[in-house]
Amino acid sequence: MQRYHAMEALFRDTSLIADASMHADWRIRYAAALAMAQHADRQWLPLLARMLEIEAQRPLYTQPPARFSRGTGDTRMAEQIGPIDVYFDADYDDATLEAWRCRGRVRQAVLFAIAAIGSADDALLDVLHGYIFDPHEDFTVKAASARALGMIGDPRSIPALREAQVFDEWCTNREATKALQRMQL
Repeated sequence: MQRYHAMEALFRDTSLIADASMHADWRIRYAAALAMAQHADRQWLPLLARMLEIEAQRPLYTQPPARFSRGTGDTRMAEQIGPIDVYFDADYDDATLEAWRCRGRVRQAVLFAIAAIGSADDALLDVLHGYIFDPHEDFTVKAASARALGMIGDPRSIPALREAQVFDEWCTNREATKALQRMQL
């Protein structure tokens, strides 16, 4: 319950956000990013960029293979939404399981915050473009990146957004299309 209260406090007290964005628990960092989106302000951009740097150092996509209790295992069309059981091929330590639980969630929340702010410097734009072009990046992150790029509206993002439009994944494709429409292209 302490974690829940710590997460909820971020939405009421912006003075807690900076420390929470560097918290050891990814769930607290996730809530910090969502609170930054709620209190959209350019002051958060350096902190959001730092959060993405930290996430880049974590083993987010090196988890063990998992089998789901239902669905096909193809999460491109979100058929996995709803309660599911996950079965791993062996026993894994808590750090590995936590990395599996987190995957791209913090990245996605940071990208939602950037979209809400609607601004990014050149270095941050490069990171967002990189998510689109990275063949190993999770599609939830690609879609959130496309959304953020559309809200920022920088014409240098057009090649990345056009690339995202041809992905065989509906959410990313749709977010890229909406972003280009927002940019009136």
